[in-house]
Amino acid sequence: MLFGPAGSMQAGAVVAVAPPAVDFMIMGAETMLIGTRFGVMTQIVLSAVCLLAAAQWVSAEDLSKEGKRVQSARPKTIAVTLGSKTIRSVVADTEAARKQGLLGWDRIDEDTGMLLDFVFEGNYAIHMQGMKFPIDALWIDKDGLIRLIYQGIQPNSGLIYPSMYPSRYCLEIKSGSCDKYGIRMGQRVDFGAAD
Repeated sequence: MLFGPAGSMQAGAVVAVAPPAVDFMIMGAETMLIGTRFGVMTQIVLSAVCLLAAAQWVSAEDLSKEGKRVQSARPKTIAVTLGSKTIRSVVADTEAARKQGLLGWDRIDEDTGMLLDFVFEGNYAIHMQGMKFPIDALWIDKDGLIRLIYQGIQPNSGLIYPSMYPSRYCLEIKSGSCDKYGIRMGQRVDFGAAD
């Protein structure tokens, strides 16, 4: 969306050009830029950057015949190594994929997991509503260090499981895997190449 002076929305505008001496906002992709006294050329460049970013975001997902965004048929996976154990994890790196998470999965085995990638380090939380099986959840910071582990989280518990520390990732694996493979807080995680 593009906004002009005093927050008035300019519907259908491709480039927002405000008079040089007024405030304006460009909002999109959860980011807000606010500026004053920008020249027309600066506004055009900022608008073009926002449009290119939006086009790249849409091209990262497939469009169905009805024009709705849908995820690609083949999910991206990555090898996540925790000590001697390597788990092939489905990567959830969009808001929609993170919300879906393991919902719809009937089970999870010892060699499979889900890596929720929040893209930026911060404080996040997960829940187990609608799940069909218990999991271990590992909160991992941007440097690959396990900061917190929740073991044996039960489905439909009605609880939330916060990161408690700034984290970028949450790795969801089969319940009991942390005990079985000696996975502990403070341990480093190695991320392999993504498929």
